Amino acid sequence: MYTLGHGFMPAPIHAGGLRYHGMASSICELYRNKLIEARAVQQLATFEAGVLFARAEGIVPAPEAAHAVRGAIDEAVRCREEGKAETIAFNLCGHGHFDMSSYERYFAGKLVDYELPQAEIDRAVAELPTV
Repeated sequence: MYTLGHGFMPAPIHAGGLRYHGMASSICELYRNKLIEARAVQQLATFEAGVLFARAEGIVPAPEAAHAVRGAIDEAVRCREEGKAETIAFNLCGHGHFDMSSYERYFAGKLVDYELPQAEIDRAVAELPTV
């Protein structure tokens, strides 16, 4: 499992719904074998994608799902810029009905992007046990 360990405490931000500091072992194995890639998405871009999707499709995605929407949008833009035609699939795994206050904060300009300092990542990794 790729993780920052049980002692890691995330910053007190919304983070677009994703605050867990580890990943399922099956996903980690796919990543380790280079069958999938990991991509970081800042929360403002995540909510922007969620709003765009809601306006186009009539479904307000949960912030967690809006990360996938952002990835699909970014891939579509890349294909357009490169003149490629590719099939882009993503999983919309949840609605944002319970996250309306977060969308409200986004529209009010109260959400900010946050970059975890590398020193905090290094400290958390150094504390992980050797397995």
